[in-house]
Formats: sequence, structure tokens, C-alpha cells
Amino acid sequence: MSAPSKLIALFILTVLCTLPISYGMVVDDPLIVVNSEKVDKTYAELLMDNYYSKRTLVVNSDNEIVVNEHIIYNVPAIDEFEINDNRGLLHIKFDKEGQNVVYKDVNYEEELESDDEGDMVSFMGKTYALMDYETDEKIKLGNWIEDLSTTGEFEYDGIKLNVLAKNGDSELIIEVYNGGERIDTIKLYRGDYAEIKNSKYSLYYDDYLESGDTPYFFFKMYESYDLEDGEYFKNTDNLKIKLDGKKILLDFKNPESLPRTFEMLNYVISVSSFDESNVMVCFSVQRSNSYELDMDEGTKYFGNNIFAVKIENDEDEDYDDELYLYKNNKKYDKIVDYQGSVQLVDQDELLSASSDLILIGGPVSNKVTESIQNSLSVEVTNDYPGEGKGVIQTITNPNNAESTILVLAGSDRDGTKACVLALNQGLYSGSGNLVVKLTGEDSVSAI
Repeated sequence: MSAPSKLIALFILTVLCTLPISYGMVVDDPLIVVNSEKVDKTYAELLMDNYYSKRTLVVNSDNEIVVNEHIIYNVPAIDEFEINDNRGLLHIKFDKEGQNVVYKDVNYEEELESDDEGDMVSFMGKTYALMDYETDEKIKLGNWIEDLSTTGEFEYDGIKLNVLAKNGDSELIIEVYNGGERIDTIKLYRGDYAEIKNSKYSLYYDDYLESGDTPYFFFKMYESYDLEDGEYFKNTDNLKIKLDGKKILLDFKNPESLPRTFEMLNYVISVSSFDESNVMVCFSVQRSNSYELDMDEGTKYFGNNIFAVKIENDEDEDYDDELYLYKNNKKYDKIVDYQGSVQLVDQDELLSASSDLILIGGPVSNKVTESIQNSLSVEVTNDYPGEGKGVIQTITNPNNAESTILVLAGSDRDGTKACVLALNQGLYSGSGNLVVKLTGEDSVSAI
């Protein structure tokens, strides 16, 4: 790469997925081009967060890998489709009625990794403790809320608990009060859970220690909820539960009542568009996951050249095991990974590439925009379209008639941000030109 090209400091991401069809232009493996030394890089990430799958990995204080994912699927379908991502299976059937759809069957199926009580399991993109398991009848899952320690009495969210008696270090008798009235007496063994009556909480007896004559009890508080066969899922009135061993099936009772865009727990399903022949319906399906991984010593691969390495410390109990994250053999405290890979491309190679391009920034901040300025449908300068304004335009690549260039350029940084927001909010049809103006921190209007 030449020295002048290096000075351009291009930040280019080759994205393996395509933009949603509602976006209005065909883009296979688009390249997003922006000057990484400008605020435009932040705008590029704002655009990518809305259209591209993203995964964030970080090591938490418990030496676990915390993974947050936002996965986007762009699905063409005739009358049904399913998505199986090795975590769960989403299945949707529908009928077309003109430029609308009527959902006929919507269900989700997932199998727990374990049926051993006390194990951590993932469900619908989150990590839970498996608190109770009765085959084909009931499953109780819990979200950890807080660690608690006490010498015998403690209070949480208006619920008062008092350790009444203990049998060695393994069994406790605990009185439960609410509003000064005793509501329950529970027996709890170390390593077990007990549901707190008339509440959404469950208590886990973690450990017991003594310091002199003073006892110390250690608990974990969980927000728990039940999955019971034939009942409705928590806080819903039409998402029915069916249990089959470790397999959990959630089925919408009245799918025909669902709107074009609806949420199903950690899924958002929406209709993007119909194809020109009105045979195919294009859907956007977004799923959010958040889970923790406690890995063994060694190396674990997460895809896209991302690895975690754990080194166990067996010699000194005062030091924790070491856990590191790597991408492309470089160590990071936190990795933000979009679906795709980062590349540096020479400017001349870029404009002759077969990929469609998305240029963010006007000719002053983005040298690639400057190089095709004479080919723009609308010239963007410091004076036009003016302060806080920008132009979204789609042109044919002047160096390659087979590819398309989408330009998001403003007279200033606010104008460029307005272009990105307008695109995210669906104000641009996908062709021609649109002048937009930033009207607030996250609001924009078309002019």
C-alpha cells in the first residue's frame, strides 16, 4: 500500500451478511468506507449496529467470558421458514394477503444443556441456574441477583429471613417474614435452592464458615420463574409451554392476531418487503443473546479468528486463573466483533472492486468521497446543503459499472450523522437523492 493511501486511514469492513431488503438496494459483501480518525467512524458503527450482526466478548470479575450477541437474519420465504442457530429453532408459517402477511404458526424450540439441578444452563439467549427439574412437568430457572452474607438475619426487597437453627454446616431452618408477618419456614441444604413463598425470589445456600464463635452464612438470591407443561410463559397470555424432557417448546396460541412486526422474547420478527412478483416475502429476524462461559484450561475458538486462552494457577491459591481474549493473535480486554473482517484496501483497488460501497463522510473527511465528487448526483460542500444537513445518494461506481455506491455525506459532522440516522430510520427509499437535517440528538427530518 502506498504512503498516501496509508494517510487516508480508511476503516473498511467487509460484511458477510447483506443489508435488510427494506433498505432498497442490492448489496453483496458491501464495504463501508470511513476515515477512522474522524467522528464519522462512530457514525459507521451506529449504522453497522442497526444492520449487521455483532458480538461482544469480555472477561468479568468471576473470570468468566461474558458474550453479548445481536444476530440479524435476512430471510426470503414463500409461506414458511425456520432458523436453527444451534441454540434454538424458530419456525414460522404464514399466508400472503396482498401486501400483508397473516401468521399461521409461530413457535420456538430449545433444549437445555443439562437436567442436573444446580447446573448453569442457557435459555432464550440468557444464562440461568437450573433450580428444579421434573421431567415433562416443570422446570424452574433462576436469574442470579445478588450475593448475600449474614450472621443469621438479613432482609431483601422487604422480605426478612432469619436463620432459626442449623444442623452442622449442611442444613438450615429459616423463618421468612413479609411486613412483619411470618409467611413461611423453609428447610435449606447447602448447595440447594428454596423458593420464597408469595414472592418471585429463590434462595440458594452457598457456604458456611465460622470465625471464632461467630457463624457466617453465604447465600445467593435469584429471581426465579417456572416453566410448567400446558401453562403460559411468564408475563404472557398467549405463549404456551410444552415440555418434552429437556426440550422446551413455546407456541403462540393466536398467531393470526400478530402484527407484521412483533417480539417473541429475545426475537424481533418483521416483514421487510415483498419481491416484485409478490411471490416471496422478505423478513428481518433479530435475536439478542447474553450468556457467560466458564471454560476449562486451554484454548477455545469463537470464530472469526477470536480465541480465549485460560491458564490455570494450581501453585498459589492467592492468585486467580488467567483468562485472555485474542483476535488475530493480538490480546484484548474486550472484543467487539461484527460479522465480517476488517481490511485495509488501497484507494485505487477499492473503486475497482466488485463490491458495493457505502461511503460515510463528505469530500473533506473522506478521501474516497472526494475522489468521486464529480460523479455525485448532488455535490456536497461545506456550504451545501448547509449546517446540520446532509445528502443521501446512490450512484453507479464510476470505476466499475457493476457496483453501486451509497454516499452518506454532510456539510458538517451533524449533517453526516443525519444521513446515518435517516438511513437507520427508513427515510431513504434506496435510490435517488434525499436531503436530510439533524433536528435533535437522535432525530432527523427529510427536507
